[in-house]
Amino acid sequence: MVRLRVLLSMSLLCLSLAAVDTAAQAVNLLQNPEADLGDQHWRAWGEASVEDVDGNRVFVLREKGSFYQDVVLPEGSGRMYALLIGRGSSERVNPDGAITGLPYLYGYMLPAGGVRAVNPGAGYGGRVLEYLQGQDMLCSAKRAGAWVVMSGIFWVPEEAGGIRFFLNQAERRGVPQNGSAARFDDLGLYLFPTAQEARAFVAQYD
Repeated sequence: MVRLRVLLSMSLLCLSLAAVDTAAQAVNLLQNPEADLGDQHWRAWGEASVEDVDGNRVFVLREKGSFYQDVVLPEGSGRMYALLIGRGSSERVNPDGAITGLPYLYGYMLPAGGVRAVNPGAGYGGRVLEYLQGQDMLCSAKRAGAWVVMSGIFWVPEEAGGIRFFLNQAERRGVPQNGSAARFDDLGLYLFPTAQEARAFVAQYD
């Protein structure tokens, strides 16, 4: 029994060290992920701005505004796992659970040569390999002003050449916007060899 406990402790230690090593090696492919440079490297649509909150610059959306950034994937990205991650906070948390007003992450997996500037409000006319949505991409805050981690992990097909990374504000049919702010910070787009490494990175994200 003692030997088993020792082996379990060693296994947990190895996993912890692996997670730390993964975090140290991870490279954020997004430019200006924390709004330190204002909206530089991002394209805005609608009511989208960068604002100062308690001395910290953050991305802010109102009335279904949007930001997006196109990222060209490095060679050899095929068959890896892309992690879209960030923190979100909302001025509005509906007591009935309606998603209107909440921040959420979203993305397109694009083929090589598919990364090009378009108006996000007009949609994307090119070929989309995969729509990056679901998982924990929607802010799950239970109270207004609370910051929570949002994330999604997606397999990268061989033909992928880029990812369009969106910051959006959710709306449920029949529950209109009221001008409340959806805020984003500490955004990231990372590639990992395995989904397990990506999940370990999310677990220690702070």
